[in-house]
Amino acid sequence: MTKYREILNQWRVPDGKSTDQAWLDMQAKMTQRKASAKVVAFSWKPLISVAAAAAIIVGLVLIWPQDDLKIFQCMAGRTEVVTLPDESKATLNAGSSLTFSEDWGNERSVELKGQAFFEVIKGSTFRVVTPGGVVEVLGTSFDVFSRESEFRVACRTGKVRVSAGKQSVEIAPGFTAILENNRLLVGEFELADPDWRNGEFIYRDAPLGQVFEELGRQFNVKMDIPAIVNRRYTGRFSNKNLEDALQLICTPMGLIYSIDNSNHVIVQEGQVVK
Repeated sequence: MTKYREILNQWRVPDGKSTDQAWLDMQAKMTQRKASAKVVAFSWKPLISVAAAAAIIVGLVLIWPQDDLKIFQCMAGRTEVVTLPDESKATLNAGSSLTFSEDWGNERSVELKGQAFFEVIKGSTFRVVTPGGVVEVLGTSFDVFSRESEFRVACRTGKVRVSAGKQSVEIAPGFTAILENNRLLVGEFELADPDWRNGEFIYRDAPLGQVFEELGRQFNVKMDIPAIVNRRYTGRFSNKNLEDALQLICTPMGLIYSIDNSNHVIVQEGQVVK
C-alpha cells in the first residue's frame, strides 16, 4: 500500500484535460514505448491506483475494494469497536479514523487519526502509525491519542515502544509517553482511574482548549469559546449529560455558558452568580 500511496501523491491530471483524456494519453505513451522497451514482469494494480487518484482529483467518488483497504470513521458523539484482521480490537473515540489493509503478512500495521484504545493479541509486530509518531507492541493494551500537534500514548498492559522522529522510549503499564516541544517525555497515570471508554474524561494540568474540543466531540456540539491561551484545567467530566459536563469545566475556570436551540455552546468569561 505504501508504494501505491507514493504513486497517488505524485500523479496529477494535467490542466485542461479530463480524467478520461489523461488516461488515454497515458495509454498512448505506453504503447509508443512498448516497441523499444525490455519485456518485464508487470502489474496493473499501480495503474489502477493512478486512475483512481485522477478520479478523486476531478471530484469523483472512489470506493476501494473491500478486500484491500478498510477505512473506519467514528462520528462525533459515538465510539466504535473495530475488529482487526488478526482479531485484535481497536475502540475508536469520537471524531477518529482507522485505516488498514486486510492483507496482513508477518507485520501488522494500522494508521490512526484521533484516539483509539488497542487490545492486541500476541503474535508478530503490531504497529500504530499516526501523524505524531509510531507505536510498536507485542500482545498488549494501550491508548493512543494523536490530534493536530498533540500525541500521547498510555500503556495499560505489556510494554510499548513509542517513536517520534529519531526519539524512542519504552513504557510499562501505568506510564505514558507524551510528545511536547518535539521531545518524548515519560509520565505516569493511575491504572485504577476510569477512562474515555467508560465515558469519563480525566485531566491533569491539560490545555483548556483541548478539554473543550473533546467535549464538543463527545456531545456533537459546536463550541464557541473565548481566548484561553495558556489556561490549563485539572478535573473531569462525563459524556452522559452536557449541562453537567459544562458546569464541571466552566465553574472552576470562572466561565459561564449558554446553549442555543441548535446545540451551539457559547462560553464566555465571567462568574456564575448564585
